[in-house]
Amino acid sequence: MPADPARPRRLHPPAVLAAIIAAVIAASGCTVATPPPNPPVTIAPRPFTVVLTGKVRTLDPAVATSEVDSILVTSLYQRLMQVPSGSDGELKPDAASDCVFVSRLRYECTLPDSLSFANGHVLDSADVRFSIQRALRLNTPGTSVGLLSSLSRIETPDPHTVRFELSRPDNQFGYALAGQAASIVDSETFDPDTPLPLDTLPGGSGPYQLTDPPSADQAVLTRYERYAGPDRGILDTVRLSVVADSATAEAAIADGEVDVAWNCLDSAAQQRIDNEMASNGGATASGFTRTPLPGVKVTRLYWNTASRHRTDTQLRQGVAKALQADRTLDSVVPQGVAEHVKAFPVGGRPELPKLEASRIHLSLGYDAADPGQADVARMLRDRLEELDGVSVRVVVGTDADLVLTTRPAWVNNALGWLQLYLDAPLASSKAKLTLLSDHVRTVTDAARLADLSELQQQAATDVTVLPVSQGPGLLLLGRGVTIANGGYGTGQQLGMWGLNHG
Repeated sequence: MPADPARPRRLHPPAVLAAIIAAVIAASGCTVATPPPNPPVTIAPRPFTVVLTGKVRTLDPAVATSEVDSILVTSLYQRLMQVPSGSDGELKPDAASDCVFVSRLRYECTLPDSLSFANGHVLDSADVRFSIQRALRLNTPGTSVGLLSSLSRIETPDPHTVRFELSRPDNQFGYALAGQAASIVDSETFDPDTPLPLDTLPGGSGPYQLTDPPSADQAVLTRYERYAGPDRGILDTVRLSVVADSATAEAAIADGEVDVAWNCLDSAAQQRIDNEMASNGGATASGFTRTPLPGVKVTRLYWNTASRHRTDTQLRQGVAKALQADRTLDSVVPQGVAEHVKAFPVGGRPELPKLEASRIHLSLGYDAADPGQADVARMLRDRLEELDGVSVRVVVGTDADLVLTTRPAWVNNALGWLQLYLDAPLASSKAKLTLLSDHVRTVTDAARLADLSELQQQAATDVTVLPVSQGPGLLLLGRGVTIANGGYGTGQQLGMWGLNHG
């Protein structure tokens, strides 16, 4: 009989339906497997992280010039000597057990037996000779290689002795061996004529090592357990997080994603951080405090030797005067450095010269990775365009007539800060600078101060390197983070070995 379409169908409630399904399954002899519980999610702890701005470009100490690369180089390699922070410029051994002048033209260093590279290769006198000869051969502009100008040849009479023969007396040669370009590299790993590729592990002998090649925005360092030197690392692992700009760094600080922040905030971000600390008992909401670094950030403007305008004396003097009203630093040697001498006029309203020429077009370059420098470059551009007939185009990079830099000296003493000026003398001043530079390396005390004073005064006459400002550096430490005394390199780089978290 056909079903009555008008009669409603009987629907089973969910409980009855479930019972029917269970009975069917039981009758068929099947069982329903109980799914296993989800395994617990294990999240690896975040490594101790330092944030800064820029990019990782090279791990080769002979060509590294940026702040990011210099921080890595300082922690990955040793130099024969060093100038520890807080030592008032006193020279100390690093990889060497001792370095002394055995005569006026011979400087001799002794290596200990325990030195080795992180790749297992022995570090001996041949590696030291290879490293310095290689740096001189590559001769990269902007590095500390110019400090080695008095070196004539290197002898290695045995694996533990390095003998430097000098072309002239130079009581500053030990400081040259503390410069970054004098870092000791493995002669079996490094090509003598070309820079080390970024994807090649360097195998240095410093307090930290890399077990994996870095990327442009990150490098993970682990403590080198066989390190033999005065700066043994405290932390097992340190990650450098290299971000593109101040905003990214500020967000990472606010979110507690990093433990240390180094020179990565522009002036507005720093003011926000300072305001937050002032209203929160001296720390940010995420627990960061600021470590005082007075006078560490030194801003200078220098003429590119490739600029066709560099030889125009009237224009150079005009540029110097145009910046005088805003200048807060009065010498190419910063205040606080021994033998600093006031040389440049500061403040006031100097009368600007009338330039007797058709319109002059200048370019002013800055480092985009340096937070706040774009604003400084534009401010300087406005001042320079107060000179009649001068137009200034602001560009990124060093391919410009004038270059803005906050790069510290490779060695934090008077001659180290004078290197930028002395490496590129004007033809009219070259003989005088050579005479003074040679003489200051043979004398001490009052005679040395007289030479350094005259060099600083001559820099103010030539105005190829112009001091702009001197102010505090930026180091923010997260909750529980400390930095040991001596946690900075010879060139004022942040040293990974000084950081601790506990």
